[in-house]
Amino acid sequence: MKYKFIHDYTENDEYYYEKSLDGLKIDYKFNFEDFKVIENIEHKYFENDNIAPAEECKKWYEKNDLTCVGVRNSKNKVIASVSILPLKYEIYKQIYENKMNEAEINYNQIEEYQDSKSYYIYLSSISIDINYRNNYKVITTLLKGCIDLFDMLAKRKILIKEVMAEASTIHGEKICKKLLKMEYIGNTSHDSKIYTVDRIEFTNIIKKLQKKFKI
Repeated sequence: MKYKFIHDYTENDEYYYEKSLDGLKIDYKFNFEDFKVIENIEHKYFENDNIAPAEECKKWYEKNDLTCVGVRNSKNKVIASVSILPLKYEIYKQIYENKMNEAEINYNQIEEYQDSKSYYIYLSSISIDINYRNNYKVITTLLKGCIDLFDMLAKRKILIKEVMAEASTIHGEKICKKLLKMEYIGNTSHDSKIYTVDRIEFTNIIKKLQKKFKI
């Protein structure tokens, strides 16, 4: 799970920024331009070899259209997002064992959700525009979008076997350790840390977060 911020905001009017928070909305539908916006966020903070290009992210989405959760502002621009990837076990294991990274994932390694099946989930690329960096409403809106997605899966009797996240910054580590109560597994060769949480604990965490944030 990478936690990234970018100053790609071109409006100088503070009133616009405050006003834009009134129109926040969760979205699960994206086009190629949206993925370019998300990629640009990552390029401001990370090397190319640890960033999945927009072209590949679009292919992930075409394979499984529940692989990205986004928050749009009143101008319909994506200002925050997270990738939620159901991976084939052998790929999940390679990331867990530090044998590959997010940028190397291709679309045929993404699973398609089927009712009553179970999956290994990889959380990656939490991205927030710098203008909304510490904004509680943006962060909790993104969190609600993630919880709503997992609720959608639960209603289809889809089970989560395990969740893994990769933290590349202190912010990411805090999300993994403090918010998601994940277990630290080890460091990667590209200066990040791997965390995991099992199905039962993850389900309990989601329930607690729903109560805490009244989602």
